[in-house]
Amino acid sequence: MAWTTPKTWTSEPLTSVDLNTYVRDNQNHLKDRIDSGASTVVSGKRNYSTTATEWADVDPQALALTLQTHGGDVLLGFTGAIYHIAESAVTYFNIAVDDSNHFSDDGVTQFQNAGQNDRFRFRPLSIVVMIPSLSAGSHVFKLRWKTSQDNTATMDIVRTHPQFWVKEI
Repeated sequence: MAWTTPKTWTSEPLTSVDLNTYVRDNQNHLKDRIDSGASTVVSGKRNYSTTATEWADVDPQALALTLQTHGGDVLLGFTGAIYHIAESAVTYFNIAVDDSNHFSDDGVTQFQNAGQNDRFRFRPLSIVVMIPSLSAGSHVFKLRWKTSQDNTATMDIVRTHPQFWVKEI
């Protein structure tokens, strides 16, 4: 349901058609925006891993969310746990909207080991991103990652279960 610009009232009579158009339908439009959202919780028998040094989808099926938007701002989040095998490794994260990276260069955030004791030890990662002024329509959101050379990054989906969500605000 689309938003209808409210009428500027003069001295004409109020009709049920006007009330339905300017009050009921606009309230339904606002409520649809609040109710719209998509989320997933991932679990499995094998963790995700990557050695990619260029952007790659973490999981193109399980971590891909489709949302019908009305035009405006979208809030997106991810929570999970990752580790590296290399001591000074860095893993970068990005968000793809309709298969285009939302952030250029090295993405929205990065995860880096603090030292040798952090190798092979899962650490929490949380991302919240606002995507402003996204056009109305159906959009696909994906979590992407890449890592530094000579490293393997691993995301736990066996013991902890990452959550990925998107909501129009």
